[in-house]
Amino acid sequence: MAILLFSFVCLGTPFYPVHAAPKNLSKVFMWSVQGPKSKVFLLGSMHMFKAASYPLEPRIEKAYQSCPRVVFEADLEGPGTDEIRDMMLKLGTYHDGKTLPKEISEKTYALFKERVEANNLKVEQFDTYRPWFAALSIATVELKRFGFTAENGLDAHFSDEAVSDKKKMIYLETARQQLDLLANALPGKEEDLLKQALEEIAVLEKASAEMVQAWKAGDAARMEAFTQKSLKEFPEVEKKLFTERNKAWTTRILRLLSQEGDVFVVVGAGHLVGKGGLLEMLKAKGYNVVQQ
Repeated sequence: MAILLFSFVCLGTPFYPVHAAPKNLSKVFMWSVQGPKSKVFLLGSMHMFKAASYPLEPRIEKAYQSCPRVVFEADLEGPGTDEIRDMMLKLGTYHDGKTLPKEISEKTYALFKERVEANNLKVEQFDTYRPWFAALSIATVELKRFGFTAENGLDAHFSDEAVSDKKKMIYLETARQQLDLLANALPGKEEDLLKQALEEIAVLEKASAEMVQAWKAGDAARMEAFTQKSLKEFPEVEKKLFTERNKAWTTRILRLLSQEGDVFVVVGAGHLVGKGGLLEMLKAKGYNVVQQ
């Protein structure tokens, strides 16, 4: 689903300053913003990515290396703790006799069943799942089938590097906040999260290779088109998962720009693009946003 995918050094490569890429090089999916005391680099992440997409373009790695502070959406280790795992099960499953097939439309359940069985799983094992948890589960399974894994995601890649390099790591949200968001964002319309996830899976199935190429080419317009293709029928999902969070994140980024020490920010690619994206919000605040 959107929160998963859009929510990633080459030796012997000539050095190019991170603030000015040579004209013969294409852009990358990264932007910079100069503040009063520091510079922020904004990298659009693919939370789940392919091993074949590495190594990354050197400009991305050099930008990371230049920053003493690294910002992520949430702590990747959080969901691995027993407390968060228990919370996920508590918030993501029914405990009052309700079941997934009874709480969503027959059409949505049929589409979900088709996806589940395509992965040689039994749909009955998901019957106690709430729609948002079913969406998260099937999205993860399908993305792995397409060759995308969280282990190869840009968040994981730079989180590992930041730990190794002992950089200061900052988180925009906690794992608990993200779970609360998914569980409570759309009261009465939770099925929309599952429907949107199924739509996004269909888009990826047809165009995952093209999406990866758009990311590598730094093509924000194409990436926005992919994002909107699965979100256009679900404005409330877009508002809750993207626009409202982007506003809060913009406030945090502005604060970082007023502090000493450059910052490397890794957030889902879908959070950067579009009218409600971080890039436009920063421009609206009077900042010059430059693609690298």
